Order: sequence, then C-alpha cells, then structure tokens
Amino acid sequence: MAKVKVFLSFEFDKDRELQPNFYAQAKKYSDYEIKDYSLKETLRPDDNSWFKEAKKQILLSDIVIIVLGQDTHNAPGVKKEVAFANQEGKPMFQTRPQKRTSGAVPGAGDEIKWDWKQIDAKISECLKK
Repeated sequence: MAKVKVFLSFEFDKDRELQPNFYAQAKKYSDYEIKDYSLKETLRPDDNSWFKEAKKQILLSDIVIIVLGQDTHNAPGVKKEVAFANQEGKPMFQTRPQKRTSGAVPGAGDEIKWDWKQIDAKISECLKK
C-alpha cells in the first residue's frame, strides 16, 4: 500500500466535520495509506501565522484535495491555499460529499464525486504528474 501525504483544504468554520470524516473513510476504503498533512486550526484574519503553517504543510504534501462544503468556494483561506498550491505546482483536485451543492473553487483542479474508487483513481493520476 503506497503512502500519500495529503493536504486537505476545506471551509474550517462551516465544514469542520468533513476533515475527520475524509481521513476515517480513507483508512477503511482507500487503496492508499493516506497521511494527514491538513491544518487543525481556523483562519484568523488578524494573524497570518496560519498561512505560514499552511504553506509548510502544502510543501510537505504530495497532493492537495479540496473538500467542497456549502461555502468552500467563498472561503478566503481555501482560496489562499489553492493559489499557493498552484504556485508550487502541487497536483490538486476537488471532491464533493453527498448533499453538498455549492460551487467549485476556481483553479483547484477537477471536481469528482466523494467516492473512494474515484478518489483513488484521481490520486493515482495526480501521482503520475
């Protein structure tokens, strides 16, 4: 089982439950051993230290995955993380859980359904780049 370091980007204040759900499901259903390189704290507009930590974690990761909750496409922190990942040439894609209908994040790669066969296939594709 190949190990993959994943930075998961999501709207922390509104979709906090998606991060642990993603990693719990990954342990059960993924063909990969997915390592969590995500942030564990929210964006503080008056403190840029979170972004320094995000940059560090993005650089350490193999792939950036954006989890699309109801307002992810409007989240300033997600937009900054996506811009930095693009700047660094990190492979990236978006996945949408069931019952989430909001828009995708511009510039964050392909959007796929939250389905582990599709997620694993996309991870494989990203690792080849």
